[in-house]
Amino acid sequence: MKEQYLNVDFMTPLLGVGLAAVLLVGGVPLLLHGWYRKKKFERLADGYQTYKLRSSIRTEVIAGGLTLSLMAVLGFFAVLGYTSSARNLQANIVQLYNPAKLELGSFNGSWMSVDITLDDGTSFSNAQVEIRDGNEPFIEDVWYHYHPKPQG
Repeated sequence: MKEQYLNVDFMTPLLGVGLAAVLLVGGVPLLLHGWYRKKKFERLADGYQTYKLRSSIRTEVIAGGLTLSLMAVLGFFAVLGYTSSARNLQANIVQLYNPAKLELGSFNGSWMSVDITLDDGTSFSNAQVEIRDGNEPFIEDVWYHYHPKPQG
């Protein structure tokens, strides 16, 4: 019977962070320009404060605010997705390797580093964990510990 592993998806949160960064780069200047125009509008004489200009400024400020709000929501869900995937990866490693001690490191885009101590006392620092099909974690250092390379 094939083991079932929890879902591990680090790419979706990374895409969310990337999109949030794009929205930040677009939203901040839009909002700042809208506020600048609003302050400039307030100093205009009565005959120059037209409804059309006021409406344009309001639209710019609202668009900038909505863009930054969407950025915050995307950032929140990206962090939530990343922490969920990290917890699931940790549970999958425990399920497969049953370590005495496990500490997750950083994720670099294609693998995560871990500090792992096995039941026999062997420990590996900054071991690479690859995620295979079916969300199976694979730690090459541990695999070679149980299946030594042939000498010769």
